[in-house]
Amino acid sequence: MENKKTALIIEGGGQRGVFSFGITDTFINRNYDPFSIYIGVSNGVTVLYWYLIKETDNNLDKMLYAASGNYFSYKNIFLGKDIFKFHQMYEDGEKIFKPNIEKIKHNLNGKDYFAVVTDAMDANPEYYAFGDDNWMPKMIASGTLPVLVRTPSLINGRRKFDGGIADPLPVKKAYEMGAKKIIVIRTHEKEFRRKLKLENYIGALMLREYPKLRKALLEHDKTYNRALDFMKDPPHDCKIVQLCPPTKLRSKRDSKNIEILKADYKLGKTVAEDYLVSL
Repeated sequence: MENKKTALIIEGGGQRGVFSFGITDTFINRNYDPFSIYIGVSNGVTVLYWYLIKETDNNLDKMLYAASGNYFSYKNIFLGKDIFKFHQMYEDGEKIFKPNIEKIKHNLNGKDYFAVVTDAMDANPEYYAFGDDNWMPKMIASGTLPVLVRTPSLINGRRKFDGGIADPLPVKKAYEMGAKKIIVIRTHEKEFRRKLKLENYIGALMLREYPKLRKALLEHDKTYNRALDFMKDPPHDCKIVQLCPPTKLRSKRDSKNIEILKADYKLGKTVAEDYLVSL
């Protein structure tokens, strides 16, 4: 009998990931984990990290601490420093929440967990599998945004950036890995289509030493929307389910409003409950 794998993909989105946490916390509480492949992009890697630890006691706190901390400073753009102190946020979070990485190893047990990263030189997506003791730099690399994060993320001596640049919704990759059912947790509503933003042009201007990455930034809308087209019309032997906010989330990538973040977390829980009831 053919082994049909099921994959869980979690999109990035910075603080919008509070919605994704609401979904995965509900999955944990309802003991729902039919997956054999897990793929995270940017903040989605972190959401999967805690989903695979299978603890829900303070997952909302992980997003709220990032909002309440002093990690964003737009004035740093004039000082050549990190606008988003991304590396420090992860280092502080590890000290505060003390993740038990042994639980991930135990809970994977023959399954695969990947972080998507974009290589700076060739702008291709890279898929790093969990399994060594050097996972934190890969999680950080997957969320290292151009312009906002000046501190380099290096893996094997090469600079890496946010995985969402090269493969923001890795549904095709999951299918190529053998997944015949794919659950995608989105941080955008289902009708959303990507348009280029000002930050794409700024990033391209500031990263002139990486011409292929510049091109990827200026074609990011096409990359993103191709993935949406794949989800809309998948291969005949593949089923894709999107768990999306019903309307645009009030949280933004750099949100600090605690009440808004709590509301979007609760919305994620509602979407997850509705999905589980439908099964």
